[in-house]
Amino acid sequence: MVKHKVYVDNNGTTPLSEEVCALISKTLRSGWANPSSRSDDADVAAQLIKESRERISKVINCGEDEITFMSGGTECNNMVLNSISKLYSKPHIVISAVEHDSISVYARNLFKQGLITLTEVELNSKGGLEVEDVLSACTTQTRLVSIMLANNETGVMFDVVEMAGKVKKEFPGLLFHTDAAQALGKIPVDVAELRVDYLTLVGHKFYGPRIGALYHRLTAPLLPLLYGGGQESGIRPGTENTPMIAGLGLAAQLAVQGLSQKSLHMEKCRRYLEARLVETFGHKLVINCRDSLRLPNTSNFAIFLENCRSVNVLEGVQFIASKGAACHSHSTTKPSQILLNSGVSYEVAMNSIRVSLGVHNTVEDVDFIIEDLIRSG
Repeated sequence: MVKHKVYVDNNGTTPLSEEVCALISKTLRSGWANPSSRSDDADVAAQLIKESRERISKVINCGEDEITFMSGGTECNNMVLNSISKLYSKPHIVISAVEHDSISVYARNLFKQGLITLTEVELNSKGGLEVEDVLSACTTQTRLVSIMLANNETGVMFDVVEMAGKVKKEFPGLLFHTDAAQALGKIPVDVAELRVDYLTLVGHKFYGPRIGALYHRLTAPLLPLLYGGGQESGIRPGTENTPMIAGLGLAAQLAVQGLSQKSLHMEKCRRYLEARLVETFGHKLVINCRDSLRLPNTSNFAIFLENCRSVNVLEGVQFIASKGAACHSHSTTKPSQILLNSGVSYEVAMNSIRVSLGVHNTVEDVDFIIEDLIRSG
């Protein structure tokens, strides 16, 4: 008999929504033509892409010509860093110490090649990022600041609105990028309010397909990573993946429908989870970054028994969570560097589990998780 599973790894990936799945399936049949060709079928495909661009621009409050479709968040993030490294002579770039690998690893690689100078801003003891620390890291040579909107492992949100406002006021002409992969569908995302020049969106984080989109202000410089045809205004050549692009636009539109209610529901479930954890495990429990403002769906914690043996949630059979970022799931013998950089001790980081709830999770799911944790211990 197949045992019931509760899925709570939504920061890793979300299941494709039924509506999005239906649109992708329909587009595979009706939007199959090359949108750059001249035919009625090609016009259908081109219109589907146009509609998706319109949907996303309305969701994040930008112009349609400020959206470029890409393969995913990694390409979006790499493109921004690559552009700055090539457009300026050894520019200074500022990032946080907990950025996604597609920012941090690539930035360090550019630094090793001597193409940029780099500052990684450390977090405070609560896993947060001080605005003044980011501002202090900037110099007259700084060309780009890249700070994620919310961290994928801890759920801690960073005050990009204030950061972008202060650094751009202090250093006119400085460019600001934010990786909003974990934000859309959980908190409001408005590029005008954020005052950013670049913003990364990732479909599979909000019940959409595994492609991404990059917002880039019209006045913000951007160079292609690839060269070929003139698709996506020459920024991202290659025949467009019409079905996935159509799905991305719909997913973004659906993600913000009833957003406040969705956020409240996920936060209710998270608060209930953490209350049940405290009630059940007491002093044996450590909740990471609990005193920082977090995404409504994310809880990162460790449980220790009397003999100092930790509860390994991933050995449980009743629910699916993670020990950190999905892209690091192969590394099980080392603690998360993100947690260590967020002020979490080595022992706690080594034994921490991330539960990231979705819009479909319920308090009954939480009760199920608690029962499984008790069994695991």
